[in-house]
Amino acid sequence: MKKNYDIRLNPQPLSKAQIAKYKDFDGLLEKCQAQPKQRPIIRRLIWVGGAIAASLTGIFLIFQLTGDKQDFQQRQQVYLNQKPYVDQPLLNVKPSFASFKIDPSEGGIYKYPSGSQLVVPAAAFVNDNGETLSGEVTLHYREMHDFVDFFVSGIPMTYDSAGVNYNLESAGMIEIFAEQNGKRVKMAPGKNINVELVSNVNTSPSIDIPPGYNIYKLDENKRNWVYQNIDRMQVIGDAITGESLDENSPFYPAQKALAERMLAIQVSEAAEVAKLEKTIAKQKEPTKPQRANSSDYVFNLDLNDIFTPSTGNEVKNDDEIELRKLYKKYSKMLWQLSPEATISPERLQKEFSTVTGLNIKKINERAYELELEKGGQSTKVLVTPVLSGSDYDKALAEFNQDYDNWKRQTEVREAKLATQRAAIAKRFEEEKKLATLKFEERINELRSQGLNYAANNEIIKKKVVNRFTASEFGIWNCDRPLPPEMLQLAASFKDSQGKPLTNRTAYLVDKSRNTVYQFLADKDTELRFNKNSENLLWLITDENKIAVFRPEQFKAIASDKSKFEFVMESVEKEIKTEQDIREILYL
Repeated sequence: MKKNYDIRLNPQPLSKAQIAKYKDFDGLLEKCQAQPKQRPIIRRLIWVGGAIAASLTGIFLIFQLTGDKQDFQQRQQVYLNQKPYVDQPLLNVKPSFASFKIDPSEGGIYKYPSGSQLVVPAAAFVNDNGETLSGEVTLHYREMHDFVDFFVSGIPMTYDSAGVNYNLESAGMIEIFAEQNGKRVKMAPGKNINVELVSNVNTSPSIDIPPGYNIYKLDENKRNWVYQNIDRMQVIGDAITGESLDENSPFYPAQKALAERMLAIQVSEAAEVAKLEKTIAKQKEPTKPQRANSSDYVFNLDLNDIFTPSTGNEVKNDDEIELRKLYKKYSKMLWQLSPEATISPERLQKEFSTVTGLNIKKINERAYELELEKGGQSTKVLVTPVLSGSDYDKALAEFNQDYDNWKRQTEVREAKLATQRAAIAKRFEEEKKLATLKFEERINELRSQGLNYAANNEIIKKKVVNRFTASEFGIWNCDRPLPPEMLQLAASFKDSQGKPLTNRTAYLVDKSRNTVYQFLADKDTELRFNKNSENLLWLITDENKIAVFRPEQFKAIASDKSKFEFVMESVEKEIKTEQDIREILYL
């Protein structure tokens, strides 16, 4: 549609007195919209960020005045809460991902150099609208196995359960996500990627499989690990499938045959489950309405000339039909500039205060694209429909009712499929057991012929495969919770020149445990560690160097000490890669 549109942002900013008077965003919004219209296309609502910022400043100053009165645990919690939950300590050391190209209609099996593998079912990916994707998808995957990996990632290794904080000892961690044309996609509801993560665990020589390992999913919004299931761990490191073997080994043909048979079974199982799920249609999950956010730019978009029949304009497409319904249903339809928008409000006002054309395209359930045309040029603006006041309350009530109906329908569907899924899983598990039995019989036959293999030099370190299903993208961990160490002292920290090191994150490793303990390095830090183990402690200096306190220095700390000042050795080596970190920490 080609018309002259007049886009104006409110020219009169509010004074501080007015901001204080109109802190209620909904009330302020209604007042602004009640003013006489000037036929604008875009009108920015009054920005109230200044009042919010002033309030936050007040809170910060109060904390600064009272912080010294808090005990260490409180100070540490406040310190950690102010940081991102996943807080990468060295931004120049980038994580490395493997990438696999996938045909979504077929899925596939993808192997990692460690021996791990991913089994991706067909139709596993959807876009933001919940529509199954076609066309090539790129799956990105990385593994983290030791304390250097955990440190570099910035991923916390603490777990809160029933108010008790545990550290997680890992048997391996992964991060996985997928993209299409550079944009992240979602995993389809009900779909799972079967993961076989190969790693090493520390255990007693008398124990085959170390107990207590579970599967956890990282929830960055809730700032915690969420328990998912028991880790289906299997020891393979002291068996024929150990990594010390190669193609010249007499056991290699049997090993290869087992791996190929297991893969074939998994592919068949995934295909059968996918076929089963197609027998009952899945209802689309309703989208929750979004309330207008006072901290973002919100504006009113005048589309009366589109939706008024007397103008002679015909509705062009389904997107405009849906918009017409929204405008008819809600008296105050608003638009919020998306954080992902590539244009600033200032540039929007300066360069597109008037336009000669406007096209609207729905991107997903949360976003629309406005294409503004002027002088033969155009720009695309990403916006989100939002509601306020009674409109939002009405939409939320309708959503809650629709969501309850959707949830009931989904539960009925899942109940119908559960028994058949279990039967499929049981049948294929029997096939895996038969394949494993056949493999073991072949190995015993070879052993009887005098063929044997070398024992692992580190008998307490065993190679395992962790089997689990990933129901969504993100960070997954195979862990077991560890109780806090008993030995505790009040610690302080300084560099070799005697300068105090305070208010920074420090890292402690017990080398008998595959974990990293992150804590606040400050005065009177409550530090717990195992006196009988090999401990390593380090932090990042103001110069972006690593300062360490090494295991032999820990050994010199007397057991009866209640206070100790750690003198940290700053390593001058420049840190460019993960290998630099490993050399510094003597790994």
